[in-house]
Amino acid sequence: MPVDQTGETILFAIDNGYVEAHIQIEYDGGDADQFAWLVPVPEVPEIEVGSFRLVQAVLDGTRPVYGVQNRSICDDPSAGDGTGSTFISAPDGGGAGWGEDPVVVAQDVVGAFQYAILQGGSAETVTEWLLDNGYSVQTEAPAILDEYIAEGHVFVAFRLRHGQGVEDIHPVLVRYPGTEPCIPIRLTRVAAKEDMDIRALFLGEARVVPTNYRHVQLNRARLDWPSFGANYRELVTLAVDAPMADGRAFVSEYAGTTAVIDASTLDSSQLDASVLESIRAVDAVAALEAMGVVLCDAEQCQWLHELSSSLLHEFLPVPEGVEEHAFYSCLSCYAGLIDPRAWSAPAFAAAFQERIVAPMQHGEELLATWPYVTRLYTTISPHEMTTDPMFAENDALADVPSRYGAERQQDCCGDVMRLPGGRMVWLLDGVWPAWGDEMPWAERVEEYAAAGGAPIVLVDETATINALIEAWNAQANCNGTGATGGSDSSGDEGGSGMPGDGGGTSGAGATSDEPGIDGDQVGGCGCTTAPAGPAWLLMLAGLGLGAVTRRRWS
Repeated sequence: MPVDQTGETILFAIDNGYVEAHIQIEYDGGDADQFAWLVPVPEVPEIEVGSFRLVQAVLDGTRPVYGVQNRSICDDPSAGDGTGSTFISAPDGGGAGWGEDPVVVAQDVVGAFQYAILQGGSAETVTEWLLDNGYSVQTEAPAILDEYIAEGHVFVAFRLRHGQGVEDIHPVLVRYPGTEPCIPIRLTRVAAKEDMDIRALFLGEARVVPTNYRHVQLNRARLDWPSFGANYRELVTLAVDAPMADGRAFVSEYAGTTAVIDASTLDSSQLDASVLESIRAVDAVAALEAMGVVLCDAEQCQWLHELSSSLLHEFLPVPEGVEEHAFYSCLSCYAGLIDPRAWSAPAFAAAFQERIVAPMQHGEELLATWPYVTRLYTTISPHEMTTDPMFAENDALADVPSRYGAERQQDCCGDVMRLPGGRMVWLLDGVWPAWGDEMPWAERVEEYAAAGGAPIVLVDETATINALIEAWNAQANCNGTGATGGSDSSGDEGGSGMPGDGGGTSGAGATSDEPGIDGDQVGGCGCTTAPAGPAWLLMLAGLGLGAVTRRRWS
């Protein structure tokens, strides 16, 4: 079962004194005229079209998976098969010393957006400028803007260009001087919902951890294993709200090689913007079809690249009263209705290069450059968004797998679930225990220093969890044994991959030798454990192979 949740996603890459952030923008308002987005940045940035495919490829390759392998060890000696938006660098000081009115440092367009970079002023004058220029401003925003202005930040104000709809929203890449990525959720809280999902991805050379937020290791005994982790989001939400985490904490969902990321969706070898530079309007869709980014027929149009629809809508707008698929599938049939003011072959080719080709090429370069990827996740509510989380690489830490496998053994008189790490939990009528409030949601709460090194352990609930499992097993299992079999935590999340597949995707997962997944006898009724089944039905895929080379930005 997939455990991804809709939320704010940011991918960071840092090199040569620059932070590069790819922000996947989400907007549920439905009205393009009301879309406005303000991003605080420590320095005047470069703005480019981002790649949805890059962000999605990293999400797909690192998604957590929880599976269960079923084994019948009584009636049938053979084993059964399993079923199994906003960001910023750390502030460098400075203050609001630029005068009363904000200075418009730059104004330009990027893809479907127009943007302005504002420097200086005050919360009141920045707000006034936004309102005067057609931006919608929340009433809570000015007080938060003052905080960022006092820290010396500039603001990038985005809005959709005329004629662009919310369906044309695409990721934005922002590159600016800095070394420490940070998510400025103080401004996000203006429009945030309770327990908003935030997922942060980091490409680099080592594992990334939060440095001013806590880090939580989940108590996976709280996970509903028979349903393949259907309560995963609830587990994370309550774990990051645990004592000492206090709602400001992250969970590591994956840390390891970028080889798990399938880069094939970023292949741009069939794309050539130069063939569009002098093309006739009536031939534009056919040229895009030949490059595999559009497919239109008399029934429908398939947008094989996420930005191909916005490109055509801008340069070849559908005439009033004509069906979209009919128009684009036969432009020559409607040649007299093509808007000559919108069409420009050179501009069409340049937009194709900027929005489709260049982001895919840059995404390929990033995945080929960086050998390591980290995926962090949290849910956070507006009242908890008082500090911007900051992050740093820590090369002293172990990898974190994204796949976890438990083994469900069907005994003569009951079922037992063996969890990654060796814990054993008996089931009643095939149902996972409904633990009481005394069972912790977080196994460990940790704190990392920006300078690196091992974490400071603030809370360790291992003994409590083991005692509660042992008490449950003593009353629940039919064999009269209450052993817990181990711990899910050994200082890090590593070592908990799928049994029978070589472990976790990071290369440091569990194998058939891991305690609790080794085929030992469960006991009772004179039955013995059968050999492990040969196959796993993983609930999610997305593992690929990417080249690892190095490239430095200039």
